[in-house]
Amino acid sequence: MIDLETQKLPSYDRLHRVYAIDALRGFAMVYIMLYHLFYDLITFAGVSLPFFSSGWWNFIHIFFVSLLFVVSGISTHFSRNSLKRGVLIFFFGQLITLITAIASNITRSDEIIIVFGVLTFIGLAMMIYSIIRPAVEKLDMPPVLLFIISILLYVIFLKFPPHQIFSTSNLWLYPLGIFNSQFRSADYFPLVPYFFIFLAGTAISAPITGRRFPKFFYKARALPLEFIGRHSLLFYIVHQPAILLVLFLLGVIKLG
Repeated sequence: MIDLETQKLPSYDRLHRVYAIDALRGFAMVYIMLYHLFYDLITFAGVSLPFFSSGWWNFIHIFFVSLLFVVSGISTHFSRNSLKRGVLIFFFGQLITLITAIASNITRSDEIIIVFGVLTFIGLAMMIYSIIRPAVEKLDMPPVLLFIISILLYVIFLKFPPHQIFSTSNLWLYPLGIFNSQFRSADYFPLVPYFFIFLAGTAISAPITGRRFPKFFYKARALPLEFIGRHSLLFYIVHQPAILLVLFLLGVIKLG
């Protein structure tokens, strides 16, 4: 699978994969499914889960979402059709927004509408990166420097989000993280700060293909997580309806 003479991955495709990347994406997806299970229990079943709003759980949430975005950045840099795939993922993100908006209107609850959620962000980030990639590569910036700059910007804007710095009456600046009190979203990941952690992922793709990571990174296997990671888009689209259906069949929640 790996060219032992050059000590580099000759390509990144089905024949030359780093399974740890799939496993990490699958690991993040397992968390997201667990997170939505807890969210559904609180929102639709009235279950009390105090830890869900605690500071340490918020830290865990940021960690796993960041992990997903880093892996998405790595995969996007490897992809030969990142623009096309980005459009597809963005479409599904917008479809989720439409469905949750309809459900919000029916239930008269603004707690379930999702505007600029995970899929919308990842899709748009992939499209943006596919456009700016030639300019980024032309800078010929060392990957470690790009990674450090991206992480610093991510941490800064995570600590000082744009909506706390800028006030606006414009309702359409939310993709940049700028919004007012009228904005509502149950799942919200704007370009600022999250594009920077995505960009950090693209920066470490070169060290990965250059086999500069520890040896175990290229040998480790976790088949269930790899399977989820390889089919993460399908899992993301299906898992929430599946959770609600199971909870309904078990009598935990009542719909309608």
